[in-house]
Amino acid sequence: MKEERESALDIEDLYAMLPEVDCIPGCTECCREFGIPCRTPVEDERFKAYLKENGRELGQAVGTTCPYVTEVGCGVYSVRPFTCRLYGASVSYRCRWGAAPIRLLNEDEEEEILHLYRSNFF
Repeated sequence: MKEERESALDIEDLYAMLPEVDCIPGCTECCREFGIPCRTPVEDERFKAYLKENGRELGQAVGTTCPYVTEVGCGVYSVRPFTCRLYGASVSYRCRWGAAPIRLLNEDEEEEILHLYRSNFF
């Protein structure tokens, strides 16, 4: 039964399992420190379609700065990858500036979500 559930998992279902992190207004530190986050093939397809629909091209990171960061935040927020969504949402990936959801994912929840991500989208 669990295998059936995992095989039917959509990337949006996985994203919905992550608590929403309210970033500090104007903060783009993680976007400037980690470069371009990895994307699975599913995320990459969504990402490229979004760029095409909005008349944008794939960007190149400059040093450790994501090419999609703007002065006011993420320029591709609606299609940001899992790694961006997870940052700040769990005990192992806390925002170093203190942004956090109302309740962080605990280690067991984080492990289960990471398992679902790896087993369904890689």
